[in-house]
Amino acid sequence: MRQLFFVFLLVLQSCLVHAVHKSDVGLIDWYKQLVGVPLTTTANSPTFHHVSGRDIILTATMSNVLAALDAADGQVAWRYIFEGEDMITGYYANDNVVVTLSGTGGEILRTFDIQTGVLLLEKQLHPPQLGHRAEPHTLGKHVVFGDNNSTDIYVLTNGYNFARMNRETGETYWEFASPDASSLVIHSKLVLTPSALYLIGIAKSLQSYTLHVTSLNPKTGELISTANIPSSIENPINGFQVLSNGISDNNRIVWLEHGTLKHVLLVPKLNSKPVSVQQAEFESFVDVGLSKDAHIVAIKTDGAARVIKLIEDGIKGVYDFKDEATTNEEQRFPVYSGNVEETGRVHVARVYWKQDVKQVALEIYSGTPDLSFSLFDFDTLNNGVINFVALNARGTGSNDIAPKLLISTYTGNVQLVEGTQVKWNREEALTSSVVAEFAELPPPKAVVGDHEGESFVSRVIRHIADLQKLPAYILHFLKRFVMNQSSLLTTKNNIQSDEAVRDEFGFRQIIVVATMFGKVYGIDSATGNVVWTRLLGLGWAANGGARLAPLKLYTFNGEGVGGEGKGTRSDVVLIVQRTAANTLVDTVLFHIDAATGQDLTGKTAGSDVLEGIDIVPGVMVESYMLQLKGQKLVMLLDEYLQTYTYPDTPEAYNLLKEVASSLYFPLRTNSKSPSPPGSPRQRHLVGYQVGMNDELSRDRLIAHPVWTLSFRDGETVVGLVSPQKGPVASYGKVMANRTTLYKYLNPHMNVVLTDQRQGRPVTRDTNATTPTTEHPGCGVYVVDNVKGSILYEASLPSPGPGMKCNVKATLTENWLAYHYYDPEEAAVEEARGWRLVTVEFYEGDIDKKTKSSEASSFSEASTQVQIFEDVFVFPQGITAMTMTKTKFGISTKDLIVATNSNKIQSYPRRLLDPRRPRRKPTNQELEEGLMQYEPVLFDHPKAVLSHEYDVARTQHIITAPSLLESTSLVFATGLDMFLTRTSPSGTFDLLSETFNKKQLIWTVGGLLVALLVAWPMVREKKLNGKWYF
Repeated sequence: MRQLFFVFLLVLQSCLVHAVHKSDVGLIDWYKQLVGVPLTTTANSPTFHHVSGRDIILTATMSNVLAALDAADGQVAWRYIFEGEDMITGYYANDNVVVTLSGTGGEILRTFDIQTGVLLLEKQLHPPQLGHRAEPHTLGKHVVFGDNNSTDIYVLTNGYNFARMNRETGETYWEFASPDASSLVIHSKLVLTPSALYLIGIAKSLQSYTLHVTSLNPKTGELISTANIPSSIENPINGFQVLSNGISDNNRIVWLEHGTLKHVLLVPKLNSKPVSVQQAEFESFVDVGLSKDAHIVAIKTDGAARVIKLIEDGIKGVYDFKDEATTNEEQRFPVYSGNVEETGRVHVARVYWKQDVKQVALEIYSGTPDLSFSLFDFDTLNNGVINFVALNARGTGSNDIAPKLLISTYTGNVQLVEGTQVKWNREEALTSSVVAEFAELPPPKAVVGDHEGESFVSRVIRHIADLQKLPAYILHFLKRFVMNQSSLLTTKNNIQSDEAVRDEFGFRQIIVVATMFGKVYGIDSATGNVVWTRLLGLGWAANGGARLAPLKLYTFNGEGVGGEGKGTRSDVVLIVQRTAANTLVDTVLFHIDAATGQDLTGKTAGSDVLEGIDIVPGVMVESYMLQLKGQKLVMLLDEYLQTYTYPDTPEAYNLLKEVASSLYFPLRTNSKSPSPPGSPRQRHLVGYQVGMNDELSRDRLIAHPVWTLSFRDGETVVGLVSPQKGPVASYGKVMANRTTLYKYLNPHMNVVLTDQRQGRPVTRDTNATTPTTEHPGCGVYVVDNVKGSILYEASLPSPGPGMKCNVKATLTENWLAYHYYDPEEAAVEEARGWRLVTVEFYEGDIDKKTKSSEASSFSEASTQVQIFEDVFVFPQGITAMTMTKTKFGISTKDLIVATNSNKIQSYPRRLLDPRRPRRKPTNQELEEGLMQYEPVLFDHPKAVLSHEYDVARTQHIITAPSLLESTSLVFATGLDMFLTRTSPSGTFDLLSETFNKKQLIWTVGGLLVALLVAWPMVREKKLNGKWYF
C-alpha cells in the first residue's frame, strides 16, 4: 500500500507542476507607439484631411514629431521623428503632400507623402549659423502652394528670405531677400494671388507695431511694391490676420487697433486705404483654420464671439455666438474651431463647459441662423481642461450635422468624439514621463485569506460556499492537462477579472508613471493598458495657478512605517515640486494605492483630483527611501538640510533618530570660489551625516557636512548615480585554481559624473613662455559616501568642442559599466567612436576576505580594492542603460541599453567580463567561462529585446524581478513605451519546451494501472508461498 500511495502522490504532483515552455519566456511583450502632445499654434495644430477614402489627423507635437493618426481608431498611420535641435516650425498640407519647415529660421524643408509618410524631399535652405532665432520659433516661417495644377511652393524663412521652388524636385526658380532684413521688420505670412505674391509682416515702431507689406511678381520674383500700412498693433503674433478666398484677388488684412476692427484690400501697388468697422469693440482674434476660406472669429471685450466673413466689398459679421459660455473653474474659456467640406461649406464650432448639466456643449454655425447644438460627457477629473479642438463636420443643414471632434487637453489627453460618444482615447502625456516604478500587486484573496480564529461552523459554511467554484476548478484542471502550461506565461490571456491581483508568476504588476503634465498613470505590466489615471491637485495654489514637476517616486508595497506589511497592498509615494504663479516653491507628497489609484493620505474623496501633503515648506534638496528594521520611510531634506519624514509620525521620527548616526549621503554644492567668465559655477561633492543640533533645530534632525571632495579646476559635478539595490546571492567568484575573488560589496558606493567644459591653464615646460591648456573632458568616479574616499576614477575625453559630457553609467553589486564617446584617434588601431567600459571590484587580494558588505568604511580594509576593467568599442550611442534584477539575485545580470537606432538591447555579463584574456584562453580560463577578448561589441540580432519594434527616444529603462528567479521584467519609456521579459541565466526554474507533460502523466498512470493489476497477483503468490514454508 505504501508503494501505491507514492505512485498516487507522484501522479497528483505531476498534475500540479507549472510546466512552461522555455522558449516562451522573453517573447511575451507589448509596445505602445506614441507621438506626443499636439501643439496648438496655427502652423502645427491638429487638422483633419480626407485621403483615399479615409480621414487622417495631421499634427506636430511637443515631442518634435510630425504624425498622422487614423481617425477611425486613433492608431498611428505614420510619423516622422525630428532630431532634438531640428525643431518643427510648421507643417503645411495640400492634396497628397505635406511640407515642413524646421531648424533655426526654418533652415530645412522636407516634403512627405500625406498617406504613407514617405520622405519625398529634404533640402537645406540656408546654413544653421545664418538662421534667425525668433520667439515664438514659428514666427517668420510660412509656406503657400501654387494653384491646383502646379507643383510650385512659395517659402518664407528667417522672416525675410523668400523663394519659389518645385516641391517635387527641390529646384529653386527664384529667391528674394527683403531689403528690410537688417531693420526691425519681420515677415510672417505669404498670400498668393493671380496678380501678386504678398509678403506680410510687422515693423517695430516706438509704441506699437505697424503692418508692412511687400508685393512680388509670383513668376519672376521681381519687386512690385513695398509699403507700411497705417496701423497700430499691440500683439504682433495674433493681432492681425489675412482673409482670402482661395487664390483670388479678393484678399484683405484684418487687424485690431484699440478695440476697433480694421481691414485693407491687398492690391499689387499697395495703395488701398484702411477701412474701419464700427460694430463693436474687440480684443483678440481666434484663427480657427478658416482664414484661407474667408472666415475668422473675433472675440469681443465682453467675452462674446463673432464670426467674421470676407465678402466682395469688405468684411462683415455673419453670426454672434450667444454669451452662454461663461467662465468657471473647470473651463476657463470656450474653445473655437472650424472646417470646410469638400463642397465648400464652412462650419465654425464653439466648445465650452456647461456648468448646470456638467457636460460639454458643442455649437456649430454652418452658414445659417440655426445652430447645431449637442451635449456630451467629458471626464474633467481625469482628463483635465480642454485646450484645443479640431473640427470635422459634414452635413447639409443644421439638423443633420455629423461632427467629429479631436480634443486635446492641458493634461496631454487626446480623444476623438463622434456625435456624443468617445470613439478612441490616447494618453500622449506619457511621452513626458519623468519618474516610473514597478509596484507589486497583492496575491488573490484566496491565497492570502486570513482564517485565524475561525469557528468550526464558519469553516464548514465557507467550504460549502466554495463548492460553487468546483466547476471552474475542474475546467481549469482539464485545460492545464490538455494544453502546455507555458501558455500561462501569456498573462494577457489569463486576466480573468478586473481585480488588481498578481498572476502566479508575478509578471502582472502595476507601473506607476508620473508626467510633466501633472498626471499620474497606473499601467498594467501584463497588457500595457492604462488601469487608472489621476490628476494631481495644486493645493493652496489652485486659484492662482501652479506648475508641478515630479521629482522622486518610491515603492512601499505595504512596508511603510505603520503599514500592514509586505504584500498586503501596492502603494507608492510620489514627491513633486510645486512652483506657484507667484514664484513660491514648495514640496508636495502624494501617497497612492498603485492598484487602484486611490489616495492613501485621506485628503481626497473618491475620484476627485488628488490632493497631496505639503511636506517641505520650500525647495527639497534631496530625498531618500530608507528601509529600517523591515519598514520603509522617506527622508526629505530642505534647503537648510533639515530632515522631514513620511510617514510624519513619532514612530517614524524615532526610528530615524535611532539610526541617524549611520546615515551618510553625498550632495552637490556650488563652490564659493569665483568661476571663469562664461563657465558654469563649479560644484563640489560634499558628504553629510544626520544628527541632532539643538542650536539649529530642536524638533528636526539636521544634516551636517563631514567631508568635501574637490575636483580639478573647472570640473563640475553633473550627475550622481546610485547603485541598483537588490539581494546578493553570490559573494565571490571561484576561479579554476580553486582560489576565490570576493566581491567588493560596499553599500555606500556612489558613481559621480563630472564635466570639465573649459581647460585648466597649466605649464608643463619650464622653458615655455605661455602656459598650455588642458583639454576639457569628462570624469567618472566611484566614491565612498561615508568618508569621501575615491575607489575608482577615470578621465574621459570631451565628446567635442562646446559639447556637454554625455556619459551613461550604472552600478550594481561590484559591477560598474559606463558608456561615452571618444572623438580622438590616439593610435593607428583605434578610431573615434563610442566606448563601453566595464569594471569589477573585488576585495583586497585573492582569497583575502574583508567582508566589505559589513565592514566599516572607516576601517583600513575598506579601501583595499582590486579592480579589473576593460574597454570595448560600442557600435552606436545609447540613451539609457541599466542592469537586470531578479528576486533572489541568483541569476547573472545582463546589461540593458537603449540605442540610438531605437532598439532595446541586452548584453550578457559574461561577454563584458573585464578578465577576458587578450590571448587564447588557457584550460583553466575556459573552465571559468572566460572567452578571448574581442575589442568590438557587435549588434547581434538575438540580443535585441525589442525585436521589430521601433522604440524611439528611450529616456529611462526600469527593471523589476518577477516571482520566477530566472526572469526579469524590463520596461522602457520615452517617446514610446515597451515592456518585455528576459532570462539572463536561462529559464532554469521552468520546464523546457521539449518536456511532454501528457506523456509523463500517461506513463505514470499506466504504471499505476499495472500496479493495481499486479498487486492482487503478488499478494496471492505470497499467500500461496506460505503453504510451502
